[in-house]
Order: sequence, then structure tokens, then C-alpha cells
Amino acid sequence: MTCDEYLNDPEANAAHLETCEVCRVLESEDLDVAVEPRPMNLDALPLAAWEGASHRTWPLVGAGVVASVTLLIVLSAAAGVSPVAAVSSSLPPLDALMAFLQLTGRAIGGPVIAVLFVVINTILFLLLRRAPKGADV
Repeated sequence: MTCDEYLNDPEANAAHLETCEVCRVLESEDLDVAVEPRPMNLDALPLAAWEGASHRTWPLVGAGVVASVTLLIVLSAAAGVSPVAAVSSSLPPLDALMAFLQLTGRAIGGPVIAVLFVVINTILFLLLRRAPKGADV
């Protein structure tokens, strides 16, 4: 009989007090007993979901890419257009795109970088100031 069985049901396992000194001391009310936790064997614990899981999302991403390319080929064949022509006709001309990027980069580039700098550093500061949880301890 173990101490755990006695602590779970003391009345049914009363004979355990005769053989176990620790449980006898716990049962007496006039003594203060310091209960120390058992050492934990971390190798015996089960793995967390992210530590040893064989499931990865890359097959899903690959299947999505294959499905998208297949749909592109089927729809462009149904329209009688090559897939390259279908993709390139939906994009703006490269020189217009470059002009747009240069214009917006000059107009809002500096303020956007300044705002992003403040936002990212604020997030990092708040993350460093929070109380540690779980594996952080």
C-alpha cells in the first residue's frame, strides 16, 4: 500500500499508519510537517504538441499551390489564352508600377518608418515588462 492510496482514502487504508512514519506524522495535528515535492523527471513527461509532432502544414501549402496552378491552367485553357498571358495581362505595366512605388516611397516612406519604429519598440518593451509565464520562468 502506498502513501497516495492512504491519502486518497484514509478510512479504508488505516493499517497504512502502522507501517509508514511519514503518514503517521501527517495524521498527528500537533506537529508542523514540511512537505517537499518529489523531484520531477523531465524525460518522463510527454512531449508538447510542438516538440515532437509529425504534423506539419507544408503539405497543405503545397496542395494549395498545386490546386491554384491547376485552376490557372484549366481556366486559361477554357478561355483559349496561355497561362503566362493570363497572368501578365492582369498585372499593371512594370514602368507604371515602379513610378507608383517611387512616388509613394518618397511621400510616405519616412513617416511610415518612424511610426513602425515606435510601434515595434513599444511592443518589444511591453513584452519585456510582462510577467513571465510557463516556460519563460
